[in-house]
Amino acid sequence: MTGGLAKRYARALLELAREEASVEASGEELARAVAAFEEPHLELLMMSPTVDAAARLGTAKAVTVALALSKTLADLVALLVERNRLVILPDIGRWYDNLVDDELGRARVTIRSAAPLSIAEKNELVELARRLTGRGEILAATEVDPELLGGVALDVRGTVYDGSVKTQLERLTKGMAEGGA
Repeated sequence: MTGGLAKRYARALLELAREEASVEASGEELARAVAAFEEPHLELLMMSPTVDAAARLGTAKAVTVALALSKTLADLVALLVERNRLVILPDIGRWYDNLVDDELGRARVTIRSAAPLSIAEKNELVELARRLTGRGEILAATEVDPELLGGVALDVRGTVYDGSVKTQLERLTKGMAEGGA
């Protein structure tokens, strides 16, 4: 994740959300706004230099009304559009999530596996993530990726613990190639 500017916007949004006692709700609204503005047709319209600035702002305001965003989030989107910075909205969302997670003592992890996991397997991996992060609460997302061939890969806040068969085979192949040269 990059973007010092996005982090500053996320911090400012978090401060406003704290004042309004809407930290979690603002995160949910921000996620909805990010998803809406990443819709390909809307994104093309909002990023096009050929579309008048007033038309982009009007469109953004219509989208925020349709999404029933709070005044704080609607103002943030309008500000980003006015300053031609809407492109950093997804980064603001990621920074906001991380700031809130830090504040609440939780961590987000992604568990990738070659086949669907049982509840017991998922719980084991969540417990492993809890030990790795030292966080009390783990928000786990699971993805099935048949290219892994077997095993799992655990992404904990950008650090990947890869125990997949695919990676093990790649390491073995690389080791054999280096040893045989």
